[in-house]
Amino acid sequence: MKRFWIINLVLFQACWLCAAFLPSALSAPLMVTLCTIHFWLSPSRREDAIILLLVPLGLVADAAQISLGVFSAGDSFFPFWLVMMWVMFTISLNHSLGWLNNCSVTILILIGAIGGTSSYWGGMKAGVIEPLVASHIVVLSLVTVWAIVVPTFVHLRRQLMQSAQQPNPLS
Repeated sequence: MKRFWIINLVLFQACWLCAAFLPSALSAPLMVTLCTIHFWLSPSRREDAIILLLVPLGLVADAAQISLGVFSAGDSFFPFWLVMMWVMFTISLNHSLGWLNNCSVTILILIGAIGGTSSYWGGMKAGVIEPLVASHIVVLSLVTVWAIVVPTFVHLRRQLMQSAQQPNPLS
């Protein structure tokens, strides 16, 4: 499916809207449904499943900021909607965010610093993320984390996809 990136983009944005504007009891099943639709329609299920190995890195990035008291993401320590956002972000690297694979490290740092921070800032404005320190500290933390996350994820995605293409010597 040549134009699957459009479907992925719509599903990714729909997940963000669910997380930002719906109560957890409603957003969680909707986000799982949207992710299921992604995998059902995806022309690259295997690659999408492989890239999910990166999700724990994103969870650690957010868990560190939550633990350090930069922001809170709800009543529970780590809400399910945030896990699902990392799932959708990660698999989007194979589709709607696939263009990042052709960017230099400098551009990836800038995109991460601006794009990732903007997404979280939108989450704060929507009320699903609560800043726990001064705004400039939250922004500095997010800029730093996302300037590292995006190039790291793109690099690791390349490594995972190269490994997936190599024949298994044990078979």
